Amino acid sequence: MLKEAILDDRNGHSSPASEEVPIAPDLIREELQRIVASRHFRTSRRGKEFLQYVVDEKINGHGDLLKERLIGVQLFGRKPDYATGEDPVVRVQAGDVRRRLESYHADPEIQADILIQIPVGSYAPVFLYRKSIPHYEPWPSPETTHAEAEGVDEAPSGTMEHLSAAAESLPHGQNDHPPVVPVASAPQHAGWRDRRWRLAIPAAACLALVAWLTFSYLRHSPDSTLKTFWQPASLSARPVLICLPKPIVYRPSEKLYDQYAAKHPEAFATRESRRDQILPMAPTDTVQWSDMVPVRSSGPGIGAVVAAVNIGKLLTEQGIRFELRFGEEATYADMRDSPVVIVGAINTEWASELTSESNFVFDESRDAPKILETAGSRRVWKMESRDGNITRDYGLITRQLSGKAGQFLVQVAGISHFGTEAASEFLANKKELTGALHSKPINLQKQNFQIVVSTDITAGRAGPPHVVAIGSW
Repeated sequence: MLKEAILDDRNGHSSPASEEVPIAPDLIREELQRIVASRHFRTSRRGKEFLQYVVDEKINGHGDLLKERLIGVQLFGRKPDYATGEDPVVRVQAGDVRRRLESYHADPEIQADILIQIPVGSYAPVFLYRKSIPHYEPWPSPETTHAEAEGVDEAPSGTMEHLSAAAESLPHGQNDHPPVVPVASAPQHAGWRDRRWRLAIPAAACLALVAWLTFSYLRHSPDSTLKTFWQPASLSARPVLICLPKPIVYRPSEKLYDQYAAKHPEAFATRESRRDQILPMAPTDTVQWSDMVPVRSSGPGIGAVVAAVNIGKLLTEQGIRFELRFGEEATYADMRDSPVVIVGAINTEWASELTSESNFVFDESRDAPKILETAGSRRVWKMESRDGNITRDYGLITRQLSGKAGQFLVQVAGISHFGTEAASEFLANKKELTGALHSKPINLQKQNFQIVVSTDITAGRAGPPHVVAIGSW
């Protein structure tokens, strides 16, 4: 049979892609470890245990004992008399392992020499060598002219007979490595060299196309876009300053709490309760300005905090150092020396001034605060509300290669804190950001740009951001 297989290959006939042959147990176990460590099995503890169990049993010569009930008892701890018809744990796990093995073997990044498979209808694995049999050109016919075969060595007489005899004499053992049979190279003639050139040209063209597609993908991939976005900051010798607003906050004075506690003895009995509970007041109650006191130690709003967390994580992933500045801690002099990320718009002293010459600006000069388009169709975006609750807000992302202060500047802001949170979420989502930037012809290395996003608010929470406008200059 081996002699016939060799002769078939030499005559150009194809052979199966794989065949079950005796394989050394060590080689099988090495491939098993690669399989269970792969991403296809990494998250399935039961899948790894099942595959390791059936492979070990087969290697140890117990493949004929791999029956559903025995596996259920030994591997899954079922009782010997458990009802396999009502408890399909073995069948379900075997099906899952088969699918994972198929996914593993189909992975283009994995080139396994040994295939481990569990055929449908059986729990005993089979071990196969993956083979790739070359297809040879036929031997030159006796009519081949000297010119056609010029420069080609003749095959030694008796070559195939010697190979066949050698193959038949090779030993076959159950645990031996599969025999390695030398196959004589088929002679090549001038026509074959011409055909090689005809095959090489389209192959080279295909490789060039693949290389171009790979380069194009990498150049426009989310990771590449994000790296280009923050490149001016990464090249700076100074850390990025993340400037957070520090809004002015007032709270009821102790006098108001005392007046309420006098009428409700059990209310606001401790100082802590006066810090974290709302003071109930009737619509007819009047409050004097002297009854309100400023909170000197108040921090940034929740939207600014969420934005700072998102941006800080983003910069850390890019390996960029940053420092936080709160309220008046951020000076104009600082912004002239360092790249800056401004969080917030209306409550930040320098924000409006630094971004006043952009396509989109914040405006609170009339009625409610809003985002204005300074040119073109001059669109306007305002918060929307119902029954006193905000239902839609808008945020703005601004990126300037060199702002008025002379440094790289990014601003993330909303009309309210919901818009600020949504804008920072969009900036941190590299896939969404990449898609938005590639929808317009924007050169990140030469142009400034802005993105306006909207977010719907439900139950006091900002929803996913959506792009409503993009501008560049």
